[in-house]
Amino acid sequence: MVSLIRIRMRTVLAGLALVAAAVLLPVAPAKAQVVALVNGEPITALDVAHRTRLLTLTSQGRSPDRKTVLEELIDERLKLREAKKFGAVPSDSEVDTAFGNIASRARMSTAQFAQMLSAQGSNERSFKDRLRAEIAWGGLVRARYKVVAQVGDNDVAAALSARKQEAPQRITEYTLRTVVFVVPRGASDATYEARRRDAEALRARFQGCDEGLAIARSAKEVVVRNAVRKASADLTPALRELLNATPDGKLTPPERTEAGVEVVAVCSRREVAGQTAVMKEVRQELVSERLQTQSKRYMAELRRAALIEYR
Repeated sequence: MVSLIRIRMRTVLAGLALVAAAVLLPVAPAKAQVVALVNGEPITALDVAHRTRLLTLTSQGRSPDRKTVLEELIDERLKLREAKKFGAVPSDSEVDTAFGNIASRARMSTAQFAQMLSAQGSNERSFKDRLRAEIAWGGLVRARYKVVAQVGDNDVAAALSARKQEAPQRITEYTLRTVVFVVPRGASDATYEARRRDAEALRARFQGCDEGLAIARSAKEVVVRNAVRKASADLTPALRELLNATPDGKLTPPERTEAGVEVVAVCSRREVAGQTAVMKEVRQELVSERLQTQSKRYMAELRRAALIEYR
């Protein structure tokens, strides 16, 4: 009887030891479900979920269907693969700068912007992956189809005639000075945020280029660049809108760049004769349309040559 009890006790203790060992062993994380392979590179269900939330955020709450999201991720993999072939993948610093500018326009630090993405069900990595692919692809398309996208005066005239547009004969010329609050490479988000606050403080005190730029020059680690003149017709619509919203003698909102945090002083503006803004806008539109057409053809080529497996 005693020996039988001992045998049972040993069996129970051995079982407990196995349970304890199982508890103590590290649990391997479940493998993410692969929903597609692009030339052997996986796209997971988690990738799709994060991108869906991101696209919902950037499209004012309209949630895209799963196929749309998956096709975007496939295109993204192909864009980056093609860019890598030509050594045209943007560096981390380029992507970080673009990410920081978007955060700045949303009046957030990069850390706050990343936290907001996470809280909304997306993440910083998905956002930066998208940025990296778009920057790389834009450069590839412009380099490959530069000649094709050239637009002549006759093309512009034909487009204006088709639209029955009359082009005004005067444009606005701005005199601008860029003020850089220098930030060392590799600096933390906290450093950028501190410099952004410095830039905002200067904006509050800035009452004109003569006095304001003198104040800027007296600050530590601040560079005031030489004056440049820019015609409104040469600016992107977004920049033209920004300068139009900035009174003479005032500064634009801070923007993060590779050099640090920058603001632009609008020192003066004047109406001048020259090539019309409408003509340049039409030219830019035609170039954009041609590049968009070539972009679609380029992507179609990559898709035909790729091995895409849906699961």
